[in-house]
Amino acid sequence: MMKSSQGNYHLVVKHFGPIVKAEVDLRPLTVFVGPSNTGKSYLAILIYALHQCFSTERGRTPFDVPRWNLHGSATDIELSSGAWDKLDDWVSNYTPREPFHPLPSEVTGPIRSILERSEGLSEFIGSEISRCFGLEDVRDMRRRPIRWATTAKMRVPPISDHGEAGYELLLNSDGVDVRGVFGEIELPDHLEGESSNYPSFLDLRRMSESVRGRSSDRYRRVMLARLAEHVNRLLLKPLCARAHYLPADRTGVMHAHQLVVGTLVQSATTAGLRPSMHVPRLSGVLADFLNQLIAVGSDDRRSRKPSVAVAGTLEKNLLSGTVIVDRSLSGYPAFFYRPNGWSNDLPMIRASSMVSELAPVVLYLRHVVNPGDLLIIEEPEAHLHPALQTAFARELARLVRVGVRIVMTTHSEWFLEQIGNLVRLSSLPLPKRDGIAGADVALDPRDVGAWLFKRTARPVGSIVEEVELDPETGLFATDYHSVSETLYNESAAIYNRLQDGTT
Repeated sequence: MMKSSQGNYHLVVKHFGPIVKAEVDLRPLTVFVGPSNTGKSYLAILIYALHQCFSTERGRTPFDVPRWNLHGSATDIELSSGAWDKLDDWVSNYTPREPFHPLPSEVTGPIRSILERSEGLSEFIGSEISRCFGLEDVRDMRRRPIRWATTAKMRVPPISDHGEAGYELLLNSDGVDVRGVFGEIELPDHLEGESSNYPSFLDLRRMSESVRGRSSDRYRRVMLARLAEHVNRLLLKPLCARAHYLPADRTGVMHAHQLVVGTLVQSATTAGLRPSMHVPRLSGVLADFLNQLIAVGSDDRRSRKPSVAVAGTLEKNLLSGTVIVDRSLSGYPAFFYRPNGWSNDLPMIRASSMVSELAPVVLYLRHVVNPGDLLIIEEPEAHLHPALQTAFARELARLVRVGVRIVMTTHSEWFLEQIGNLVRLSSLPLPKRDGIAGADVALDPRDVGAWLFKRTARPVGSIVEEVELDPETGLFATDYHSVSETLYNESAAIYNRLQDGTT
């Protein structure tokens, strides 16, 4: 039987932006901590860009990018007529969810070759990383001065006892060079997903029947490429999840959103009447965020997905009110906040910064995010009182428990301490959890990982290392304690001099 990777994958990055080296396991809840300007957002945006490249989601968002495919890698694959016949037979006889039949050995080698060649993937990943960072050229992401090769390695734990799957990226003066790394290919007990997100094996079967008994290399190669795409997505399943990015300064974006929408409408109605003007380049994560806000609420049908329930608890426990979407403005949305007990709505620009900061999270959970998706949140603690920070940390834990994966960057000691408490809660028997905040959202320690970005002098930059949770104190071993110690020493020195009368 196959073993599940549980959606985790391993990412190693060297000499990327300010990062000298980072080695991270992406878990259901992954936390990046450390000083400012050490590369937390750099790594988070890179993760988002990689998911945008490998995501199986098609045509669901207004900013959807063309997806890379493997058809070009299969154009010159050579198979004997006997191997083609065996592939035809395998496709024709395959029935989803029936006992496992392995792929014919004659085609597993060619499929592995297709995956490792990955024709077109280098250019595709390079352009997507450039877009997400808002750069003209992906080579600008290399560390300065350029002394070492910039690399990124994505490895997904094996779904079987044989080999592993992943890709290695090398960023050099020519751009991005990508190499596929695949061990022995084995398929699980059934090929999941007879949906639009995966190649339809019913279509493959029809294709197999159409070429049976006559020579049609073109259709057979398409069939082989589509099967390779399916295997690729199966082996790299964690990377194929949809990703959503909530950037820092959500308050500013929410306040500026109506101005952006008004400018779009005005530009559309006055096209050609004014000379062209320079439009500043937006990073892809910010452009995607704005586009998603414009599209949000276009389908207001009530959903029963678990993330909607978490959006409701956020409104109840933190906002003390409701986030409302009104699409009456030329079809574009306007956002309002209605405090509990009020009959009137406040425009979002008149709501507090705390409300504006959390409103996009509520909107994403209600309209965008599904279980299995990856949600990346920068500085979730922004504009929140410490008590609300800990409450928000508990709601994010609730989100993890319903199947949404989270990567977050934070500077908040309270946020991190609350996550530590939720991990320690999981070791308490249920009857002993009564009366403790977050008792219903305890986190399995295997599902949580915290990584500290530490400055290094030689070479100048940051090293990223995992920090463990101290089982006695319930704290992650970050650099926060040094700040507290410095403040305590300053306070003690001031007190002593006051006592001595020293000026």
